[in-house]
Order: sequence, then C-alpha cells, then structure tokens
Amino acid sequence: MRNFNGRKVELLAPAGNFEIFREVVKTRCDAIYFGGRSLNMRMIRKGFNFSDEELITAIHLARELGKKTYITVNNLMDEADIETATTYLKFLDSAGPDGLIVQDFAVLELIRELNLSLEIHASVMMNVHNLKMVQALEDLGVTRVVLSRECTLEDVRDFSSNSTMEIEYFTHGDMCIAHGAQCYYSSMLFGMSSNRGKCLKPCRWWFNPKSETAPSEANREFPMAVKDLSLYEHLPEMILSGVTSFKIEGRMREAGFITNLINYYADALDAFIADPIGYNRQAASQIIQETRKRDLSTGYAFGKPGLENINKRFEGTGKFYSTGRMFSTPTAEASASVEDRESIRLAFSDETIGHTDDSSKSKASQSDFKVVVKVNSIEQARCAVSESVDEIILSGDQFKLYERFRLLDVKALKSSNRQIKLIVGTPRMTTSQQHELYYVWIELLKDVIDGVMVGNLGALKTFNSLGLDMIGDYSLNVFNHKAMQFYKREGLERLTPSVELDADAYKSLLKTCGGDSLNCLIYGRVTAMYYEHNFHKIYHQPETQILTLSNEAGDFDLLMDYNNRTHLLTDKRLNLIGIMPELIELGATSFRLDLTTEVPDDISEILKSVKAIMAHAKDYRLKQGSLSGYAKTARETDTLRQMIQPISDRDSYLALRHIRKGV
Repeated sequence: MRNFNGRKVELLAPAGNFEIFREVVKTRCDAIYFGGRSLNMRMIRKGFNFSDEELITAIHLARELGKKTYITVNNLMDEADIETATTYLKFLDSAGPDGLIVQDFAVLELIRELNLSLEIHASVMMNVHNLKMVQALEDLGVTRVVLSRECTLEDVRDFSSNSTMEIEYFTHGDMCIAHGAQCYYSSMLFGMSSNRGKCLKPCRWWFNPKSETAPSEANREFPMAVKDLSLYEHLPEMILSGVTSFKIEGRMREAGFITNLINYYADALDAFIADPIGYNRQAASQIIQETRKRDLSTGYAFGKPGLENINKRFEGTGKFYSTGRMFSTPTAEASASVEDRESIRLAFSDETIGHTDDSSKSKASQSDFKVVVKVNSIEQARCAVSESVDEIILSGDQFKLYERFRLLDVKALKSSNRQIKLIVGTPRMTTSQQHELYYVWIELLKDVIDGVMVGNLGALKTFNSLGLDMIGDYSLNVFNHKAMQFYKREGLERLTPSVELDADAYKSLLKTCGGDSLNCLIYGRVTAMYYEHNFHKIYHQPETQILTLSNEAGDFDLLMDYNNRTHLLTDKRLNLIGIMPELIELGATSFRLDLTTEVPDDISEILKSVKAIMAHAKDYRLKQGSLSGYAKTARETDTLRQMIQPISDRDSYLALRHIRKGV
C-alpha cells in the first residue's frame, strides 16, 4: 500500500466478474472489491459477480501479488436470506478476504453470533454521514466506512480527526442523486430495489416542469441525472483531509475502461507522493475527459454542487448514453384493481401462511391496538388529537409547505390531551449541527413529549441519553429480525419496517419480531427519493410550494423541507388499510398513518374508519379468540368490509409490485 507522510493511501479498484478481475489485478491498484453470486449490490446483470470457486481463486491470486480483496455483502436481507447469509459468511470466513463491505446490520449480528474473524467495512449504502455514526460503528468493531456520497472533504477531516476509523471515499465513477439507501422509487414502480442491487434508475428519466404543452424531444431535460464523479485533480486535498482508500466505482464497466482509469489514478498518486509540490495535477485530465462515460463533476467533495452536478442537455455523453437513451422507460405508478387488492389481502391471510402460534395470538389479543399518526403541521396534529389517536409523530422532515412547529404549539398540543403520546421526529439524515439543535429543542420539550423518532444510527446514539422512548423510522431499512435485534440492543423501542418489504418478508418479520416491536405503515405518501439538490431553486419556484415535474409517465411532486432537502413523493398512497384484519391476525398491534399531506377533513375520515375497524376487530377477537373467524362468518365479514371499503379505495392502493410479488 502507498504511504504519504505516515498516511496510508490505498487505490481501490472494482471488478465485475472474474475475467475483468484477471486484468484489474495486473494494474497498480492496492486492493480490489467484488461480489459473489448473492447478497451484493450488483445483481442487475447476468454474467457479473463471482462463483465461490472464482472468489477463492481471486483472493489467492491477489494475495500473491500483494493486493487486498474486499467482498461486497452489501445487500439488504429479508428473513429468507438469513440462512443463505449464515452459510455464505462461514464460507467467506474460510476463504479469507481482507474485509467485507456491508449494508445490513444483520451481517454484523451474524458475524458476532458465529464468532467469525471477518473484518467489516460499512458500505456507502449504510449512509454513514455524521460523526456519531462513525464513532458508533467504531465501537462495534467496524474498521472502515465508505462515506455517504453527500459527505464533503471537510466531513472527512472531522471524522478522521475524531476517530481511528479508516475512511473510504468515492474518487471516480457513476453516482446516485438520492441519499444512499433512501431511494425507493425503482422498488415502488418495478419491484426492483435500489437497496438490493436491482435499480432501474428512474432518476435518469427526462423530467420537465409541468405545463400544458409537452416539450419536444430536443427540449427534454434530465435534472436528476447526475454527472459522474471525478476527483483526479484533487487527490492531494483528499489525502490531506484523511481519506485512506480512494475508491473507483465501476463493477459494471468493461475491463479496458477500468484498467486505463486505474492506471491514470495510480500514476497521479505515485507522482504526488514522489513530488507533492511539483507534480502535474492535470497529467491525464484530457484523456479522462475524452473517454468519460458521462460529463464529470467533483460531487460533494467541496460542498453542495447544485447545478454543477446535473446533466441538463441529455442523460449522458459517453458511448452508452450518446443518444440520450435512458436506462429504463418512464413508467407511471400502477393502480391496483379490485382483483389485485384481493390478492394482496389473501397473501397476508392465514389461508396462505397458516395460523400463527397460540402464544403470539394470546399476546396480541391482550394488547391494545395503537393508532400512530405522523404529521407535518400543527393543524394536522390538532385534527389527530380531536380523533383521540394514541401517538403523534411531529415530522423532523417538515415541509416548507407548512409553518414550522413551535415550542408553544407543541406544549399546547400536549395540554389538549395528555393521554396522547407525542414523538418528536428528527431528520432522516442528520449532521452534527442538527444533532445539537434538536438535542437542545428536545430538552426544552422533555416534560411534554414521550419519545424521539430517529432515521440513522448516529441520531439514535445522540438522543438515546435523554431517557425518552426511541422510535425508528423506515429510513433504517429494517428487513429482518437480526437487524431489529441489533437496533433493540442499541436502544430502540419500536421501528417502522422498510417500505420495500414484500408480502412474505413482511409476514415473516411480524412473526419473528412480534407486533409490539413494529409500527406497521398502512397509509401515506412515501418519500420515494430524498435529495440534497434544490430543484425549486433550479426552476425558480418558491420553496413553500409544491414543484411538479412531468414526463409521459405522469406528474411527480417535489417538496422542500426545512432542512433544505427535497422529497419526491409517490403520487398514490401506500394504502394497506384493506388488510388491517390480516395484519392484526399476524400479530400487528401498532398502525402508523403518514398524514403529512392530508387536509383536516380527510384526516378525520381516515382516522374514524381506522379506529372503527380496530374496535370491531378487537371486540370480535376477544369474543372468538381468533380474528380468523371473521372470514368464516358472513355477517362479520360484511361488517368489516363495509368499514374498510371506502377508505381502502382512496386513491386505490399504491400497487407496490414488491408486495404483489409475494402473491
């Protein structure tokens, strides 16, 4: 490995398959990362990734040449993957790579339980973006973090100065516009999760501001299609800030392109180390520019890039995108038919999965069902209070569409009904400054609130000391009971499971974790993409209004929050109210509704219906001992369906293909 003034400098190269690896390993990189045939983030194309035999051969070959190998086990895992992961991790332990790149905390749990000697690196998909999270991972034995793409070199300096953690930083290659592991739109539209290596890149479609006249093909814009990253001319700043590993993205790229790129960066690093003042920063700049796949940007290295990061003329400029061709075709959100909704209901019913065990039924029948409401305004909160919900979450990603929550309003809200629990939400992504601001605000509210909702491990570590209930948002991307086990040990009381779970995975999670541990999200518009980019500023629109972008697939609403981040919301609501009886039968006791864009009249109608369903289901369950009886009693069935139908038809279902996949 290279060294500059006592600092380790590692050039880290990608290899998509074994044939490409054979070429990459001959270059002057210091380490190579690649994945096996499962549980990694590059599952979209056949012919890529390594068989077990190839993986062992690659590790040995690299070691003979003095290079390190890191294996990507950076997928999110559902319950069905846990057994596969257990076997695979044991295999990797015997194969002996130099580290694993990991997203799911279940992997950490399994390595600990199996007593394996595998070194763990936190994937960029773990979205490490604040010092508290770096320090928490350090305490857990993680030795390296691949920082969030939104982290600056100033962040690197802060993290490296206040921890012993090795910092891996993207140096060149394809970048996503949305926060890591916070983009759900490919999953919503196609059932192809960007968090599980199958993204169809809806961010790279064309979008124009909504108007009555459709733009000509020549005038189409690609405002979410970010440029590729290139920090070739800024390697000294990266080294001096504390970057350990200089990561080249490109496991889907061909060998010739990747090996040339590695050599350009190897030459530059060696030249700088040999002569840090006199070396030529731009030695290969022209050839990198000429052979680029897309236009190039420095990303977030020196601050929020804004328009500098966007390809506005067409999606890209390289060989593959020279015609402006997109990775996938703009696709509208599907509506679920009556038959679809019935199929979803059956997928969650006992008819499909068999009866839950007696202990879980007994536990659920003795529990009070909870209605948990997330709101974006004090008016929405007051409406929820008037309907006597059990918990209200005050959003930490409050849209500028509404006035900010004020201390006096929150205290008055609690005074109006002291039986209702108040939860203060924090932003799903939090900087160190936001930790301090929210810590002070929550302390001022400590006597009137009951808990804090967090969206990342750093926030959990920050606010756990306040002695309040810790609730996890769906941005934690919990797919399995091992990840839930991890967060419970770190201090979470409950959390909302990932919005990407399919029917089988959702059922399994409810059965293994128990309904009391989960807030089941049954209604609301989902933040499908979450950006640092200010699209309102790009299109000269007031940040207090909804900005609508359009293409042939439909309209896409973007809202700015008070943390100056943009949310692209699903057009249709996630609406699982129609399967509440089935969820209750599976043990669910806590039901969350995100009413963050609803008007008071609709909020009242929705909550009245949900509470009526709950009351009826609870009464019937206590009489019969099992809610499954309602399916066998025509009168009870009719009563329940009459309650459910009006509200379950609202905007139809958001016909999540990942849920229908389980049917």
